[in-house]
Amino acid sequence: MSVRILEVSKDVPVRNRIGMFTLRAYLIAEGPHIDTHLAIFKGPFVNPVPVRINSACLTGEVFGDRRCDCAWQMWEALRRFETRGQGVMTYHPSHEGRGIGLFQKIRSYELMDELGITTREAFQELGEVPDLRTYGAATAILKHLGVTAAQFLSNNPEKIKALEDSGIEVVGSERVVMDFDSSLVHYLQSKAAQFGHLIELPTFMLGVPEAEDLALWPQGVGDHELGIAHEVADRPTATGA
Repeated sequence: MSVRILEVSKDVPVRNRIGMFTLRAYLIAEGPHIDTHLAIFKGPFVNPVPVRINSACLTGEVFGDRRCDCAWQMWEALRRFETRGQGVMTYHPSHEGRGIGLFQKIRSYELMDELGITTREAFQELGEVPDLRTYGAATAILKHLGVTAAQFLSNNPEKIKALEDSGIEVVGSERVVMDFDSSLVHYLQSKAAQFGHLIELPTFMLGVPEAEDLALWPQGVGDHELGIAHEVADRPTATGA
């Protein structure tokens, strides 16, 4: 499928709970489909660059639903970028629900809750392909930013393959696994068994430790600096989707 960058926005600064980043929007055509994709990054870059391809998950990243680990993975990647002084995350709203869209994703949640089935099984019940995502837009953005070699932050071998197929060297890959929240054991096991994700869980999983909460809310970038008026006790714990 042909992939063309049609338009690129100017850069805008983003200051969040982790640190300072730059946000850039891309209007990209993939075959007949035109969608907006984003890059949030910290530079300047020195290859290999820490990279994450992040599929949008509104339920986890915005509403804090804890049925999955997507929000935690997003914040954890940004934390690693901040620690290393560089990194790129491509962000893809069109990847919601592994590409089936938000409406069908919500319907899949209904089936999962009613029938006690996995994500893949719910998609099959809906007549949907288990994973419709493609990564041409992501690799086009990375190349536009000058990334030629990546230290890839992902558990998904399909994303690793997409980078390599595009000509971007994957120097190494790091797991991004929320392996400290026991409520996600079944979800993470299903991602490994049914989608081939590279996930190894500890023998037992404890609740979210304070250290992980501090990783998401570092003292150097506190709520008072961001103008958020709520108590520490009201902060969301590590979330996902």
